Amino acid sequence: MDEGQVLELVRAKLDEIKVENASTATMDTTWEELDVDSLDLVELVQSLEDEYGVRIEDEQLKGVKTVGDAVRLVVAQSSATA
Repeated sequence: MDEGQVLELVRAKLDEIKVENASTATMDTTWEELDVDSLDLVELVQSLEDEYGVRIEDEQLKGVKTVGDAVRLVVAQSSATA
């Protein structure tokens, strides 16, 4: 899996939870710009964990400020478990 694939999935999951402008999110887009709250972020993380078979700890989420941060975290976790 690469960052582009994960980015597409993140966009799709954000769209599913009714986040406005989800389809145009870039790696630099912040959660604040998307108006994503902590509940939305938890739902997104659970979806990503299920989809990619990774485990993301709460501690790891503290530095996740952008879509790209989340994408890179998922890719790194996936590589670590492969």
